[in-house]
Amino acid sequence: MAEGQQLITALGDAVHPMGVMQRVTERTLELMSSAFGVMVGLADQEGITYVAGAGNQVELVGTRVAMGQSLSGLSIRTSQVLRSDDTEEDARVDVEACRRHRVRSLVCVPLQRDGRAVGVLAVNAPEPDVFRDEDVLTLTQLAAFITVAISSAFDLYRVSAELVALGLDQRDEDVGDREPGSAAERYVMSVLTAGGASRLDARARIEPVLLDPELLAVVYQPVVDLDTGHVYAVEALSRFAAEPVRPPDRWFAEAHTCDLGIALEVLAVSRAVAHLDRLPEQVAMTINVGPMAVRSPLFLEAIAGAPHHRLIVELTEHTVVDDYPELVASLRSLRRTGLRVAIDDTGSGYSSLAHILKIAPDFIKLDRELVSGVDLDPVRRALAMALVAFAADTGAQIVAEGVETAEELAQLRRLGVAFGQGFHLGRPAPLDELITHLT
Repeated sequence: MAEGQQLITALGDAVHPMGVMQRVTERTLELMSSAFGVMVGLADQEGITYVAGAGNQVELVGTRVAMGQSLSGLSIRTSQVLRSDDTEEDARVDVEACRRHRVRSLVCVPLQRDGRAVGVLAVNAPEPDVFRDEDVLTLTQLAAFITVAISSAFDLYRVSAELVALGLDQRDEDVGDREPGSAAERYVMSVLTAGGASRLDARARIEPVLLDPELLAVVYQPVVDLDTGHVYAVEALSRFAAEPVRPPDRWFAEAHTCDLGIALEVLAVSRAVAHLDRLPEQVAMTINVGPMAVRSPLFLEAIAGAPHHRLIVELTEHTVVDDYPELVASLRSLRRTGLRVAIDDTGSGYSSLAHILKIAPDFIKLDRELVSGVDLDPVRRALAMALVAFAADTGAQIVAEGVETAEELAQLRRLGVAFGQGFHLGRPAPLDELITHLT
């Protein structure tokens, strides 16, 4: 995506009028606890077009009604807040339309600007006599704010877009390297959204990697069966050849700040699984994916051609899961295809026994903080022992990360840990180098 397009996209996310109107309907529905649906309609000389909706009126977005055949139209024409306590007995409403859309109680609030009505906020419920005088007063008081918010969004978006376009025209005439975004563009983004210019810079760093996948290389680290000493799986780890030089987790974290996190995670998965068929049949591959990315259709496309029984999704655990039911449902669907699930960094971040119980992983990976010095620290040893017992009771297996000494390895074996990973067992390496040790 060109720099100008990046800014236009970010600008649209920040102040696009459609987004503002949608937020108005959603917040109004939250405020009016007795309401079941909210619509915003924009008026012209011929009628009203409903452009945003929430609740049971979402399906009406895009519909149009005549100005003279609805309570919304009458509210706009008279510039009055109008309430219908029962649409079945109200001659001012379109009775057939209200029946079709299960509207029995209705409040219409005109949205006015410069002394003229420009639209309407319609709040409804499927039962009669739902709204009270206090509800009408609240909506009346909010009408001026809602109108200003929507009108300002139109004006701000138009002026900002014109300013951005002017900056792009000037940039085309410039020669030499430039910081992403003109001074005007960065000013606009900084004013419109907190950290807007920073997100613009982040996009400028992340998008070259998405456009040139060769900038993202993959190395593989062995996961060893501690009973047999054989390599059970390899974990695919990303390495970035782009500037600035920094750890991979910083790249992924920054990508999520500018809404490119899923795209970058999926690219890393695609780069990794493309080489799965080069590994011996008995060796699985672990791929790192966050809770949002694993629910994305893009992720499903990335692994579509790979044998799922040889894939282990390592659910990275550095962000709070926002929707457990949806995540669990997605993982259940993937597991039906043979894919297995591991939880990363247990013992740090947001990991908890409750999280493990909800996900019910096939593998529980012990964080390096728990493994380091486990041969010397009785507290670490007791916690590792408890997790081994917990895993056995839940049908999971333990993978110890960050095994760096022979003493740690020996202690982990005594504790009954099934698998290990770390510099003592094998460093991350390009696949060609690793394969020589697997065959």
